[in-house]
Formats: sequence, C-alpha cells, structure tokens
Amino acid sequence: MNHLAIVRVISTIALGFSGLFLVTFLVALASGEAAQQMVFAGAGATVGGFGATVLLLTDKPKRRAHARDGLAVAILFWIVGGLIASIPFFDYIGAPNLLAAFYESVSNLSTTGHSQVDPALNPMPTSIFVWRALLHLIGAIASVAIAATVFSGLNLGGPGVHRNRFFSEPEGSFFDPVPRVVRVSAILILSSTIVLSALLLAIGLAPRDALAGAVSAITTGLVDPAASTTGPAGGALHSALLWIGLVIGTLGLIAIDGAGQGRVRAVPFDPETLAWFGTLVLITVLAFLAGLPLLESLGWATSSLSTSGIALSDPQQFSRLPMVLVLFPVLIGGSALSAAGGFKLARLIILTRRVALEFVQLGYRGSVQHFKFRGRRQSERTVMGVWVYLVGYIVACTIGTLLLSAAGLAFDDAIRAGIGSLSNAGHVLTGINADLSATAQICTVLGMILGRLEVIALIPALNPTFWQR
Repeated sequence: MNHLAIVRVISTIALGFSGLFLVTFLVALASGEAAQQMVFAGAGATVGGFGATVLLLTDKPKRRAHARDGLAVAILFWIVGGLIASIPFFDYIGAPNLLAAFYESVSNLSTTGHSQVDPALNPMPTSIFVWRALLHLIGAIASVAIAATVFSGLNLGGPGVHRNRFFSEPEGSFFDPVPRVVRVSAILILSSTIVLSALLLAIGLAPRDALAGAVSAITTGLVDPAASTTGPAGGALHSALLWIGLVIGTLGLIAIDGAGQGRVRAVPFDPETLAWFGTLVLITVLAFLAGLPLLESLGWATSSLSTSGIALSDPQQFSRLPMVLVLFPVLIGGSALSAAGGFKLARLIILTRRVALEFVQLGYRGSVQHFKFRGRRQSERTVMGVWVYLVGYIVACTIGTLLLSAAGLAFDDAIRAGIGSLSNAGHVLTGINADLSATAQICTVLGMILGRLEVIALIPALNPTFWQR
C-alpha cells in the first residue's frame, strides 16, 4: 500500500470538507443562527488546519499508487468523511451522542437521507438543512467518481460494468486521472441541480423546498426527511419537474454526459436506459394492479427505482402497497454510474442476457453463444463476477436483517432497515426511528457504507494478501 498517497488524498478531502463548513457558516450567518455559526466556524478552522498541516508536512509520494490504494481511500472517505461531517449534528441533536450524529452524517453523505430526528418535534435550522443538502451533493459526486475510477480499475462486481470514457488505467499513479473524473462528475451533478432548482423556483416554490427537491432528485437522496411522507406543494408541474430530475439522477453520468455532448438521440437507446424503461413499466403495472391510479403508479415507481423515495403524489395512497412491492424497486436501483443504490441496471442486463442465452442453447446443444454489452463481447468472467455480486448482495441483506432482528427490531422492520440501508433508500426506513437501538444504528450505518462500496469491495478489503501485493 502507498500509505503516503492515501494520507495526502484524505487530507485533501478534509480540506474540501472545511470549504463546505465555510459555505454553511455563511448560511448560518445570513440566517442569524448564532449557535450554528460557532459550530461551523470552529469545525472548518479545525478540520482545514489539520488537513493543510498534513499536506505541508508530507512530501509527494515517489512510489506509484495502485487501484487498491484507491479502494482504501474509498473506504476511508465514507468513514472519516462521516466522522468529520457529524460535527454539526451534535448541536442539532441536542446531546453529545457520537453514534447518533455519525448516523445522521453517514445517512446524508451516502444519499440515504433517513433521519432519526423528527423535524416536526425538532425544527431543522436553515444551516443544518443546507448542510444535509451539501452532504448529499458531495456524496453523490463521490459515489459516481468512486464507481468510475476505483470499481472500474479493480474490475469488481462484474468486469466492464463500471467502464467509462472518463477513466483508463494510468501509466503513472492511479490517482492521476481521478481529479478529472471528480471534476466531470461535479460539473454534471451541480449543473443539473442548479437548473432544476431554478425551474422549481420559477414555478413559485420557496427556496428551501426548491433546494431540497432539486438535490434529492439529482442525487437520488432525501434532503428533507418529510418529503417521503408529504406530497409536492407545487402541484402537477412540481411533480413533473421532480420526475425529470429523478430520471436524470437514476440514469447518472452516462446519460447526462451523452445529452451534454449532443448525443441526445442516443441516450434513449443506451442499454441501461432501455433496462430502466422496461423495469419502470413493470413496476408501474404492479403498483397499478396493487390499487394505485396509473399516474401515481408511474411517479411512485420512478421515485422508488431511483432509491430516493420522494413522494410525487399523495403518499397516503402508498400504504396499500405490499412490502414485497415496496422493496422490489430499491433492490434493482439505477445506473452503474449514478448515485442510486441497489443491484444496478447494468448487472441486471448482463444476468438477463445470460439467462436468455442459456435458453437459446437448450435448443442448440454444443453451439457456442455469446452476447455483448455496449458493443463489447462479454466473457464468462464477466457473468461470474455479476453472479458473485448477486450472491454477496443477498448474503449481506440476509445478515443485515438477522442482526437487526437480534438488535430488537420487529421482523418486518428488520427487513426494511436491512434492505433500505444496503440500497441507500432512506424512505424505506421511515417510521422506525424510535426503534433503532445503538446496535441497530451501528448495523444500519454499516449497511449504508457497504451499499456505497457495492458490497463486493468488502471481499478484497478483508483479505490481507490483497493489500500486500
């Protein structure tokens, strides 16, 4: 491992968080929130000073960094970043509870969005609200960048699933092309959020609602925890704009980049877009058969498939949906290069095509068959990687459910918390806030982080020989 490179990258990330603290300090200053001003100013100065000191006292690494060093940074980002981001939540929670504050920060940083604090009983200051939005944005950018670089470089969870035009294995240090991917991800996510926020403001929404809706849709998160239990305030146009934002967030980097390059006509025919459309139709039909009106079924299916859970219509109607149907779309998720959680559409495509190929071979025994994904012929190694990921995902869901049951949750709630945390779908956890003991909180936080590491990364991370190569 290149420890020096890892330390310097984490220190740079700490400087980035100090910049976010500064932005939120200005929000607290403008809002007249004196307590939050002290918290954000102190946290920014401390974290920024520490990061700058480490960078000044360490030399640039001379050894070449590898993809495994990138995986170490990815793991540390969610843990160390969660600890740094938890500082403002101490004051909001009103108690020196590190675990509760860490839960809140990881939930937002992983774009899960669930909160144990009821905003109706404990109103959220404007600065904390903006802090949640910033964590969602940073978490979405990090999720896409890690998938496009680390997972692509390691070829985990199905070789080629994360392949993209923004990253190729460098001849020098692994971290050399990473800033470019981060920059592209940030530009696309932030620009989409700004445009959607402007449109929501234009139809008469309050700035707070516009920010929450735009960030939640593009990052497939839940900035306002109440957004999953309250309908859109701006009517049909509000719902339509959020629906478009959710589609953009679900399809992720490839779809947004294709539109930005002027290849708008090619985006609807991308394999993941077609898979998303087919899955959306299926889930919409199932919701319609379960008793929802057609348009409400479409909105619910879109929001659930994105793993955001924003209500695009009256959420009181969703109570008639069976739990199996509620969990089905969040298990699938969105594009491989998006902030949406779940199994991912690319892997679903590969498995579906492989199963179809097996049926074809039943009629032509001894024949040699193959299939392509995005124009590239897929090998047995690709299919095996996806199967291993599927098994790992199922095992993680099962273990998470068992641990949460042992921690005191009712069986239905344990299933919801296990799958919801692993799929980074905060709306699935709604309603079980008071039942989360300290052990249950730890299990849920681990599920959120594991979901962002896409489960399969844990296997090499636990193998000592992986780090020693």
